[in-house]
Amino acid sequence: MTTTDLNERVLVSAPGKVILFGEHSVVYQKTAVAASLGLKSYLYLEKRQDKVIELVLPDVKVHKTWTIDQIPLRLVSYPDSDTRHPTNMPTELKSRLDQLTQIKQDNSQSQAILAFLYLFVIMEAKCQTPFDQGFTLCVRSFLPVGAGLGSSASYSVAIATALLILVGEIPTDFNKSELREEYLIRINEYAFKAEEVIHGNPSGVDNAVATYGGAKTFMRGQGFATLEGFQSLRLLLTNTKVPRSTNLLVAGVGEKRKTYPLIIEPMLESMNAIALHCRDAFKKSQDKSALMDELEDLVGLNHCLLEGLGVSHPSLEKVRMITAESGLKTKLTGAGGGGCAVTFIREDVSQTVIDKVLSQLKEEGFDCYQTNVGGTGADAVTLTNDETKNWLLEANRDTLEHYFK
Repeated sequence: MTTTDLNERVLVSAPGKVILFGEHSVVYQKTAVAASLGLKSYLYLEKRQDKVIELVLPDVKVHKTWTIDQIPLRLVSYPDSDTRHPTNMPTELKSRLDQLTQIKQDNSQSQAILAFLYLFVIMEAKCQTPFDQGFTLCVRSFLPVGAGLGSSASYSVAIATALLILVGEIPTDFNKSELREEYLIRINEYAFKAEEVIHGNPSGVDNAVATYGGAKTFMRGQGFATLEGFQSLRLLLTNTKVPRSTNLLVAGVGEKRKTYPLIIEPMLESMNAIALHCRDAFKKSQDKSALMDELEDLVGLNHCLLEGLGVSHPSLEKVRMITAESGLKTKLTGAGGGGCAVTFIREDVSQTVIDKVLSQLKEEGFDCYQTNVGGTGADAVTLTNDETKNWLLEANRDTLEHYFK
């Protein structure tokens, strides 16, 4: 096992995700459909000539440095078969990592740092020789945080990919390798570990979509499957910026289910049927216009069921009203109660119409993202020596995406 060359600089990308169908019903072992977003996180990795490890996360205002000697490497051995949850890590290791995190006032900052440190420690434990060289790792994300678009999973996949490259577990051009599937499995497994650090009990679908890309069907307890015949779709994502608690929203649906089981259970089963119909619509390999006819019907049905469960919000209904005036179909995505709405855009809709809708939504104070779904998953490229972390800090989305075309 060899580490990456001293002079090698690597740029990693990992997409966010959007749930197309199956929010809330997925909690009760119903099918959900999720797809990768054109919005991504980008990670810059560079080996250093000293023994300093530098973590830079400008989007959450984190800039931490440690020396190799401060990191509790070789404190514990983690075999490939290890399935323990990160919260069950040895007490001494947990204590040392908490000391290195040193951020208590912002939970998202602490979790991001801890996820990075935890992955680095368990990966380094498998190296044949001790790790004795520093590196800089910087992550920029174009995904809104806490909006249900998989920003943490995108981050988790990016750091898992970068660290696996760093310790020599996978090559930079893993997507072109005959062992690509094996490498993606490895990335996904480590990314899930990072998600456990951040979320405690994640479903695994977010990191799977960010790793593999495309679209997946998912059922809790049964894992995910690739959505056959999936075609890339144009979307408009609207972040209402209304804060909400996923846990409270999920608990509210649970209470309704207990109180009105004969009403709520058929609604959840209807959502399952919508997700399955979406899966079958893509399998039929029909022309895009006919496919969009079906998907737009499913969008309306799914949103109305979610509204019936009490997880919509006036801000989300405002987005639906504005987009409907231009003939576009919208539904909430994620937990609801605010957060994001997703608008499906047919191929024959002009940019003039889209610009009009964007203007109206922005007048309401919403943030909008014109993107697509179903693109690539985790990827990495080697940069030339004159491209530095300062370039990454200043780069825009189009510049970064250019490297992965």
